[in-house]
Amino acid sequence: MKNNNLILKWVVEDEVHVEEAKKLARELEIPYVAAKILCARGIVSPEEARKFLNPSLDQLFDPFVLPGMRQGVERVIQALKNNEKMMIYGDYDVDGITGTALMFLVLNRLGGNVSYYLPNRLLEGYGISEDGLEEAFKRDIDLLISVDCGITAVNEVKIAREKGIDCIITDHHEPGPELPSADVIINPKLDSQDKPGYELSAVGVAFKFAQALYRQLNQDQTELEDHLDLVALGTAADIVPLVGENRILTKFGLDQVARTTKPGLKALIFISGVMGHKIGTGQIVFILAPRINAVGRLGDAQKAIKLLTTRDETQANAIARILNSENKRRKDIDEQTLNEALELMESTVDIKKDRAIVLSSYGWHQGVIGIVASRLVERFNRPTVMIAIDGGEGKGSARSIPGFHLYEALKQCEEYLIRYGGHKYAAGLSIDPANIEPFRRKLNQVSASMLSDEDLVPKLNIDSELELDSIDENLVTVLEKFAPFGPINMRPIFVTYNAEVVGTPYIVGSNHLRFKVRRGEKVFDCIGFGLGDFLRKLHTRPTYVDIVYVLEFNNWNGTNKIQLRLKDIRLSG
Repeated sequence: MKNNNLILKWVVEDEVHVEEAKKLARELEIPYVAAKILCARGIVSPEEARKFLNPSLDQLFDPFVLPGMRQGVERVIQALKNNEKMMIYGDYDVDGITGTALMFLVLNRLGGNVSYYLPNRLLEGYGISEDGLEEAFKRDIDLLISVDCGITAVNEVKIAREKGIDCIITDHHEPGPELPSADVIINPKLDSQDKPGYELSAVGVAFKFAQALYRQLNQDQTELEDHLDLVALGTAADIVPLVGENRILTKFGLDQVARTTKPGLKALIFISGVMGHKIGTGQIVFILAPRINAVGRLGDAQKAIKLLTTRDETQANAIARILNSENKRRKDIDEQTLNEALELMESTVDIKKDRAIVLSSYGWHQGVIGIVASRLVERFNRPTVMIAIDGGEGKGSARSIPGFHLYEALKQCEEYLIRYGGHKYAAGLSIDPANIEPFRRKLNQVSASMLSDEDLVPKLNIDSELELDSIDENLVTVLEKFAPFGPINMRPIFVTYNAEVVGTPYIVGSNHLRFKVRRGEKVFDCIGFGLGDFLRKLHTRPTYVDIVYVLEFNNWNGTNKIQLRLKDIRLSG
């Protein structure tokens, strides 16, 4: 197996909705290309477009629409009235941590007798565990409320209820063939896909629960806006579709992140080096979330909960430093594991024939294998499963590619798995080491039936061709209103053909390419992160290039200047 340097296939969106786009551009007084992209994303009417470009919290749906919500709220109100002991049982990733923190802060504010519990990734694995239930028995818990887990915990819920603990499951993962016998289950995946909230993150479900609780108790719901910072963190980090409810919650959550009153989040923003900078979904996914995740990946996530719930600034600063340090350690382990995985692929993977990658090893840290799986997906564009074997069991993390429903694929391989769970793009599993090889063969068979040769070619989806003369501040300002960006609502991508390179291209930072382009009268700065290897192709004059890019403002010395951030580049012709 040779290292794969994938060449992206450029796919330009077809010209559709031309008349609707012209009408939308006139009605809203926006550039035609912006209207065209809105129409291509299903936002055709002026009313829909105005709501999209100017979202408000008033657009959020009624939380009682979610199945099980009314019964769940009634049970918690009963617990509040009777001073019952409640335990929030969360998960150790950012979505689970933020959801648990939000639920804890809300119930604590309402006077609840509440504690929380997060499983240790290395000792217990994902979901409700026997160790976690033992802790609930020790605490004499009356009501267990899960966050980001529990929908497949059939045996665990049965044990809890036999011991006299009532259970409310709040989750957003795909349900298995049998539902747990909980008192209440609140999971938008139990409803149809066209219903509001189907794609909510776990912290999004927790927020809707808080909304419903406040409404039922006639509390001031605006108080909950203080916790939208947590919602933005968990929603962006969990890579759920940023449309509808998720987009609104994340947009206002990002505003709240910037002005957060939580000492721990403030300390984390400072130590991460983003204090004073604009914080978008990119800063969450690549800077803040990895630090919150780090302690959970390497073992115990309790410190991350303390960070987000403490009011003590000294404690907050100390924990933020620990998270930052753990993240550096996690990066070192990532790099070592990736190198070992690439070496292992030489002997176990035939990249020309295999439609899926399954790698396993003793000694891999199960907290980082999901990250490494994602990096292998980026490099080879195949569904990837990384399995860390410890004793008699392998713990696996799986990541997918567009067009391949990972959970459905694992369902077809379940004869070889002890347990599994997840969704379309990410999943976790447990497996007997003796079954890894037959599982590898089976997953490759399933992948071969689900993926064509075309599916294995990574695509760069481009919203529109754009002439440089059409770019101005008004267009970039309108496109910024499409934010926050994420799955299903990506930052608009453009292509310009035959642009002339002017001036002298050069390298900045760690292999980043900088140069200017001209077409007609307009000249723009370009930055291509990681594209420095292309520099040698730009030495001859004149040089013309085809560029794929996003438009953004580059703030430098207090002035905003339009910049083309390159996604890909080719010599014209």
